[in-house]
Amino acid sequence: MKETTKTLVFVAGAVLLTGAAFLRVPDRSAQDIAFVDAGQPFFPEFKDPFACTDLQVVDYEPSTATASEFEVKFKDGKWVIPSHYDYPADAKDRLAKTASSVMDLNKDTIRSDRVEDQEEMGVVDPLDAKVTSLKGRGKRVTLRDASEKVLADLIIGNEVRKEKDSPGGEPAKGQRYVRVPGQKRIYGVNVKADLSTKFADWIETNLLKLDASKVRKVVIDHHKVDPERRAIVPGDVLTLERKDANGPWTTEGVPEGKELDAEKLTAMTTALSDLKIVGVRPKPDGLSRELKVATGGEVKPTTQQGLSSLVTKGFYPTAKGLYSNQGDVIVSTEEGVVYTLRYGEVVIASGLDLTAGTDESAAAKDNAKKPQGAAENRYLMVTVSFDPSLIPQPAPVEEPKGPLTLPEDPFQKAPDDPKRIAEEKEAKDKADREKADQERKIADGQKRANELTERFAGWYYVTPGESFKSISLDRANLIQDPKPKAPASGGMPPGMGGFPHQGIPGFPGQ
Repeated sequence: MKETTKTLVFVAGAVLLTGAAFLRVPDRSAQDIAFVDAGQPFFPEFKDPFACTDLQVVDYEPSTATASEFEVKFKDGKWVIPSHYDYPADAKDRLAKTASSVMDLNKDTIRSDRVEDQEEMGVVDPLDAKVTSLKGRGKRVTLRDASEKVLADLIIGNEVRKEKDSPGGEPAKGQRYVRVPGQKRIYGVNVKADLSTKFADWIETNLLKLDASKVRKVVIDHHKVDPERRAIVPGDVLTLERKDANGPWTTEGVPEGKELDAEKLTAMTTALSDLKIVGVRPKPDGLSRELKVATGGEVKPTTQQGLSSLVTKGFYPTAKGLYSNQGDVIVSTEEGVVYTLRYGEVVIASGLDLTAGTDESAAAKDNAKKPQGAAENRYLMVTVSFDPSLIPQPAPVEEPKGPLTLPEDPFQKAPDDPKRIAEEKEAKDKADREKADQERKIADGQKRANELTERFAGWYYVTPGESFKSISLDRANLIQDPKPKAPASGGMPPGMGGFPHQGIPGFPGQ
């Protein structure tokens, strides 16, 4: 080969190598750019968790091809749940904790920039109507402040596959795929935020807030409603009473040789004190706090429709009051607070149909078909009144009697005796304290009744069916044969262990 040709070959080779090196440089730069945000926070401007006044979580249900929305919001000076008719939420601390967890999220690892990976990783936007696939839709979480400014917005998907480690060999354990809406990049993130969309997790679930030890009287009225005759069908009325928390329950009509089932009575008071809210419904317009239908004036069609809807739930509103198809349970406490529980029909539903009654017309038709995961529950109306006579009266004070004639006891104290004066003062002070204590209890009881009335004013509830069975006791099932008493433990045996003679021969009684 000629020298000139060799030179040209070397020059061409050098040019190709230089070109190849040049072409590889952008790849390296692109790789550096791709990982430049790894480890950075998602929302660096979000620094105050208490600035969050609105949490919205959207989840997708593939079986129904619908997106369910759960929201907790600070509105008109209180926390409410818009998806449940603005029902009051016990949310301030929980929302701040959730917001803090979202605020601290970092882009721990880069998992993909490919749009086609979104379905597999479960980060398809549940609100994206352009995507036709029902699979791979994630949970979208949005936090806003009082001005509706978005503080954080992300889509949380599936758990990061364990066989794929993050860069550097660190395991991806505990990570989930996360994507910011509108962006392609998918991250692996250690998500510790509690993003519950369960209605029960955001409310005070204890309905009555009742102390079982303070219940003194329970009246269970088993009347029914005959809608065809538009009449109340009387049923057995069972009245149970006890004097104090440790006293036995009593009722009239217990046959001789029978007794009340103490275990069922304990289960009753326990169920009352722990009665849970499963779902809520707003009371229709036209129904007062006392559950009476307003009379006079023209009734709007929407009001009439709302009142009529109660009939399908086992409630019959009238001008005199509301009657329930499953009778009433009246619970009186030593605080003077009287609860009236009116039970309606069975509810068999799940999800939002149960907690908010989003599609009750369809649910009523399908009541015979028990939805998957559904349990038997019941509608319940609650009202509260106050009865001061339930608060124990202070014992009457016996004032010392002064001598009007010559006392038989020459040592009886004179009216001006210092010791007598001290005793009278002590008795008066005690009476004043007891009177003040009773007045305080009456004021506290009235306040408590007012607070509960306010709480129940706009709502009726869905409660567990099992609690209904424990509370609405039947006389026949409550009265039983006496249980055999455990034999008394024996005393010390005679002989060496028997005090006092210790088995001494010749001792009297041996």
